[in-house]
Amino acid sequence: MPELPWVEKYRPRRLSEIVNQEDAIEKVKSWIEKWLHGNPPKKKALLLAGPPGSGKTTTVYALANEYNFEVIELNASDERTYEKIARYVQAAYTMDILGKRRKLIFLDEADNIEPSGAKEIAKLIDRARNPIIMAANKYWEVPKEIRDKAELVEYRRLSVRDVMNALIRILKREGITVPKDILYEIAKRSSGDLRAAINDLQTVVVGGYEDAKQVLAYRDVEKTVFQALGLVFGSDNAKRAKMATWNLDMTPDEFLLWVDENIPHMYLKPEEMAKAYEAISRADIYLGRAQRTGNYSLWKYAIDMMTAGVAVAGTKKRGFAKFYPPNTLKMLAESKEERSLRDSIIKKIMREMHMSKLEAIETMKIIRTIFENNLDLAAHFTVFLGLSEKEVEFLAGKENAGTIWGKALALRRKLKLTKREEEKVEEKVEEEIEEEVEEEVEEEAEEEIKEEEEKKEEEKPKEKRKGKQATLFDFLGKK
Repeated sequence: MPELPWVEKYRPRRLSEIVNQEDAIEKVKSWIEKWLHGNPPKKKALLLAGPPGSGKTTTVYALANEYNFEVIELNASDERTYEKIARYVQAAYTMDILGKRRKLIFLDEADNIEPSGAKEIAKLIDRARNPIIMAANKYWEVPKEIRDKAELVEYRRLSVRDVMNALIRILKREGITVPKDILYEIAKRSSGDLRAAINDLQTVVVGGYEDAKQVLAYRDVEKTVFQALGLVFGSDNAKRAKMATWNLDMTPDEFLLWVDENIPHMYLKPEEMAKAYEAISRADIYLGRAQRTGNYSLWKYAIDMMTAGVAVAGTKKRGFAKFYPPNTLKMLAESKEERSLRDSIIKKIMREMHMSKLEAIETMKIIRTIFENNLDLAAHFTVFLGLSEKEVEFLAGKENAGTIWGKALALRRKLKLTKREEEKVEEKVEEEIEEEVEEEVEEEAEEEIKEEEEKKEEEKPKEKRKGKQATLFDFLGKK
């Protein structure tokens, strides 16, 4: 059984064991204890931000171990869609089925989250019923929608002394001695990345001190893909070839495409070329399993096959080697703008014509035929869908695009004028209606007042007429 990597073997199990991040740890403990006391913090997500190897991921697992949480981890840089992220974060809404352990959602490399999914993930954070912790190397590259929902905890870069002390503790537990100058070299070249320093220390111990300087040299600068290919195809040494992907800013599946493209240019004999292809075929199998299962520890075996496996496959060409970029990447790069325009048009058809994506794709084919044959109708579609000049060119071709765009501009101006005239007519009609209504209201009001006055008159009690009192003179006069 292969020895466990020292990074895992000596990963801190308690928060107090994390190297020189006391202030950050206090903030993390304060935040998590609010959850445990049934009083969730105002910001339900925590964002650990700091340089690589400073202890962010270690904090999460030490926290889970210390407070008995079950960690559900997701890496945002693994080309996963929002839908896949959402399924994991949904677990933040519920408790464990047996109610024994709470869940802690850990989203690593949050600075690689796609902006399109950031708003939805922010909504998920709002509704979370269990803690969510995110980690990022670059705070300002985390989408703003997520930054606003998370409490920031900053991790500082470890010093050379911090890294050296941690390495010395590991060596004591292993019962091994390493020259101090080599330890200093490892700590210095790590740039505060303790994880990288521990990996280098184990490599030096396993490989022997005689190769230490050479091994560490490849940690010094970030390599280009051409330097990495030079290591793979430039020697027959498996150990040297495995250094190819160190500090290479490229995922294993991308590097595999480069190796695959250059095998025919580097190998002389068909049977040796076949061995090299067999090696990258196995690498591709490991990468596929890692993607399907989420077990990214399989990357290690894939990298070994695509570097050392290819390097020892046979005799390669000597002298100057010219490397070629993968045709797949080249085609994707060339068609990137075209694919972007196509997707934009499909979305506009879906929105304006209330169609599913599949219907919109079929409709776009019909619209393209219209744009090639009926320029007037094409101009109407341009206005109706709100197409850009580039989108018109995509549908019509360069020859007809200018004509259609000119007709569309004229149509827009005409529609603006027509719309303004309609608004004026509507305003006039509304004014006339308002005047008529006011007159009717006034007439009705006058009639009501008149009716009320008449009613009041009728309701008044009639006064009884008093009889005239007869006098003596009246009687005398009658006589």
